Amino acid sequence: MELDPSAAWAAGQMVSTNSDLNRFFTELLVPDRLLPAAQLAQVRTTVPIGGGVGAGLGVFSRPLSCGGVYRGPGGDIPGNETRGGATDEGRAVNVAVTTVPTDRAVTRNLEDVVDAALCR
Repeated sequence: MELDPSAAWAAGQMVSTNSDLNRFFTELLVPDRLLPAAQLAQVRTTVPIGGGVGAGLGVFSRPLSCGGVYRGPGGDIPGNETRGGATDEGRAVNVAVTTVPTDRAVTRNLEDVVDAALCR
């Protein structure tokens, strides 16, 4: 089966590596590095969507088991699932897998991997 990832709009339009995403999100969260502090404050402002997760301007905020949060993207389209982001302290991880999830277990597993890496 062929799939055009642009069907997911912007989610399928970016081509990058996990290392590039780690660097980008680490830099993004430093005030005045990529965004003026006032705009970064808007990015950090989230609306709760459940389970301690907040949705904001282009990023999600997810709680860590060791305290604090990480901010970043995450999502899936048929065949791919990604999770990851960076902490305010500069730790970053992104995980991408090829999968067609049939339930939420794959997503929970990826979130557990991200949590373990960032809480190490």
